[in-house]
Amino acid sequence: MAFRGGAASAPSARGGPRILAGAGALLLFTIGAFAPQHLANDFLLRLADGGLLLGILALSIAFLMSQAGLVSLGAASVYGGVGYLFAIMTGQWNLSPLAAILASMLAVTVYAAVLGALIIRTTPLAFMMLTLAAGEMISHAVLLEGLRDYTSGADGLVVNFSGALFGLEAADFANSAGFWPIVWTAAWVAGLAVWAVRCSRLGAILRATRQNEERMRFSGFDTYSPRLAAFVLANFIAGACGLLHVLNSGFVSPESLGLGLSTNALVSGLIGGTATSAGPLLGGAIFAFAQDEFGARGFTQLLTGLAIVVFIVLFPSGVVGAWRDFAQRMWRNRDSEAG
Repeated sequence: MAFRGGAASAPSARGGPRILAGAGALLLFTIGAFAPQHLANDFLLRLADGGLLLGILALSIAFLMSQAGLVSLGAASVYGGVGYLFAIMTGQWNLSPLAAILASMLAVTVYAAVLGALIIRTTPLAFMMLTLAAGEMISHAVLLEGLRDYTSGADGLVVNFSGALFGLEAADFANSAGFWPIVWTAAWVAGLAVWAVRCSRLGAILRATRQNEERMRFSGFDTYSPRLAAFVLANFIAGACGLLHVLNSGFVSPESLGLGLSTNALVSGLIGGTATSAGPLLGGAIFAFAQDEFGARGFTQLLTGLAIVVFIVLFPSGVVGAWRDFAQRMWRNRDSEAG
C-alpha cells in the first residue's frame, strides 16, 4: 500500500508545477487581452498591434531557423499575397469574408506544399536564395500590367468587405482597441502551436536532421517529409498573419510583399531570440516601438542598424534567451549557496 501511495503521489508532485504554470499562463493571457485597452492610448495600441503582427511573422521565420536550420526570405510574399487574394475575392469576386479566408489559406497551403516539395532538399544557402527568388517573383507579379485590373498595380487594393466576420464588421477590425484582443489571441495560438511542434516527435526529428541529416537518413528516418511539414506550417502562420494585417489596415500594397518586410521579421526574431515562441513575438514589439522612436529623430536606418548590432553582439540568443540564461545562473547560484 505504501508503494502505491508513493507511486500515486509522484505524478501529483509533477502535476503541481504544470497546473501552476497553466494557471499563470491563463492569467497572463487574460490580463494581456484586456488591460492594454484601458491603459494605453490609441497610438500606442496601433504600435502594439503592428508589433505583434510583425512578431507573428517573425515567429514563422524563427521556427524554421531554430528547428530545421533553414532561413526563408519569402515570408512576406505569403503575408502580402494572402492579403491580395482576400481583397480580390471579397471585392471583385463577391465572396463572403469567411469563404475568402478559407480559399486564401487553402491557396497558401497548396503553394507552400508545392514550393517546399521543389526546394526542401536543397542546401540551406540554396533554400534561402530560392525562397527569396519566389518571393520577388510574387512581389513583381502584382505590378504586371496584365494583372492591373485585379491588383491595381503600385496603387494597392482597398479592402472593405460587406457583412460580418465572426460577428465583427470591417470597422471593428480597423479599431485599434477592438483589434488588440484578436491579434493577442492569434499570437498565443501561433506561439502554442509552434511550442507543441517543438515538444513533439516532429520537432525532435527536425532538430536532429538540422544537426546531421546524413546520420538521420542512415538511421532510417525520413528527413524530407518533416522539413516539408515545417515549411508548410511556417507559411500557414505567415498567411494567417497576413490576413489579420489586411483586416486591420483595410489595405494591401506591393510593400507588404517585399524583401524589406521579410528582413524586418528576421531581425525581430534575432532580437527576441529564435529558440522560443515568446522571443520572436517580443522581438516584433521591440522592433516596432524602436522604429517609431528612431523615426521621430530622423535617423531610422542608422539607429536601427546600431541597435541590431548591439542586440546580436551582446545578446546572441536574443532578449528572451539572455533573460533565461540569467535566471538559470541565479537559480544555480542560489542552490550552491544553500548547499
